[in-house]
Amino acid sequence: MKIDVEVISQETVTPSSPTPHHLRHHQLSFLDQLAPHAYVPFLYFYSLPNTHSHTQISTHLKKSLSKSLTQYYPLAGRVKLNLFVECNDFGVPFYEARVKSLSLSDVITNPSLPELNNLLPFKLDELTDIALGVQLNLFRCGGVAIGLCASHRVADGLSYFTFVKNWASAACGNETVSPDFSAASIFPPKNMDGYNGVLIPKRNEIVTKGFVFDGLKIEALRSKYAEGTRLKTKKIPSRVEALSAFLWNKFMAAAAKEEGSSSRKLYTVVYIMDLRSRFDSPLPQYSFGNYYRAATATPTLVNVEERDGLVRQVIEEIEKIDKKYMRKFQDGYKEHLDFMRRRMERAAKGELVTLTFSSLCRFPLYEADFGWGKPEWVSMASMKINNQIVFMDTKLGDGIESYFSFKEEDMAKFELDSEFLQLISPIGNVKKNPFARL
Repeated sequence: MKIDVEVISQETVTPSSPTPHHLRHHQLSFLDQLAPHAYVPFLYFYSLPNTHSHTQISTHLKKSLSKSLTQYYPLAGRVKLNLFVECNDFGVPFYEARVKSLSLSDVITNPSLPELNNLLPFKLDELTDIALGVQLNLFRCGGVAIGLCASHRVADGLSYFTFVKNWASAACGNETVSPDFSAASIFPPKNMDGYNGVLIPKRNEIVTKGFVFDGLKIEALRSKYAEGTRLKTKKIPSRVEALSAFLWNKFMAAAAKEEGSSSRKLYTVVYIMDLRSRFDSPLPQYSFGNYYRAATATPTLVNVEERDGLVRQVIEEIEKIDKKYMRKFQDGYKEHLDFMRRRMERAAKGELVTLTFSSLCRFPLYEADFGWGKPEWVSMASMKINNQIVFMDTKLGDGIESYFSFKEEDMAKFELDSEFLQLISPIGNVKKNPFARL
């Protein structure tokens, strides 16, 4: 379904109060420096009553954004040299766009992820030094979609969701919580010579599709994996761990069939995890920056009898990231950087194949109420980062929405797998085509 939009205005929203001189140099942390040089796209869809005019909505959002930027001043700045953000109140580009033909219900009932990119302020493959962009999309029915492009070089997903929640609180005149900007003191920036960042292949080779997994079927999957993992880790796998293991086994089974036993490629799974709770004194949710670490495992088990292999290994890797590890990680950055360099070199040569899982489950996605109710749907768009799967809670918490980015031939292997298809649940008005929801 094609989404045709027309940009009708553009302005720059600056902080309502000037940023003090001593705060105008926001130092990036070591983990910020390691983050992908990419925008992360989020979309918030709201079905509004006719009592709100689009002009009122736009003014309301810009005024509250301006107020929020006094607290989140780095988002009004510009990223410089992968070292710091210049916080001179340059502002956030704010676009207004009219959706020409479709209603909001058309888009959220049967959306196309690539078409959702038209609701974003920037093209995702055109990274600039701007930290944040916003696009307010106006539907004929009165509904709106707020599209955000957030620079991963400045912060992670939880930071941005917390910012939007704070922005919404400001819009309602409620109390807001000031972010904590101590990331660079916890993980001081380093000399990054020789590290060229996360390899992002040509995006036109990658397709992004969404699938919704039914909560009851995920629970059944957890039960299947639980017995083997409980014996060795004393833990029952989470929803995300169980689903990740299932998808990894499907990915590896297809790779083994294609590559054969003579392949010299190394296949690894990466599980992105939040670090805020892993310190001696856990960091608050409103800690701003990139606070994540990749738990990496290299499982080769794809047999049904050994289906708990990945879950067990991922749980073991996650358990290693404890308070003792965090202290060592803060001091031993060079070892980690060397490890990342070697991985990037192998990936560039085609010797390393990585499947990355990132979970936004239990993040405050649906808490952004700007005064007209919580969003009907919060989604990502088409990021097109190869071999990546992102998980998000459904609005009712009764399942998991997932965003798959693969080469087209690899995507087809999932879509043709009968066990994979059995886990997918149609939602809303979509009954016949389980892929149509996303």
